[in-house]
Amino acid sequence: MKVTVDVYTKDIDAALAAFKVAIESGATDVRLSSNEDWDTKEFENLNLMFEAEHTSEAFTVLDNGPFAKDVDDL
Repeated sequence: MKVTVDVYTKDIDAALAAFKVAIESGATDVRLSSNEDWDTKEFENLNLMFEAEHTSEAFTVLDNGPFAKDVDDL
């Protein structure tokens, strides 16, 4: 069963590592985007999104990393 992932982090290295694992483990529609403060243009967080089988290795990386489902939980 495919699952859609939409998580946030402030850790750039963790986001890049999770992005790489998602691609390598066969995830589709993989996207990594940054969010900035509208007024100051300063970095706020990264948003990682993809679709993958529920058994994908990518979920282990997310479970063990600094990721949150809600940006307010960062």
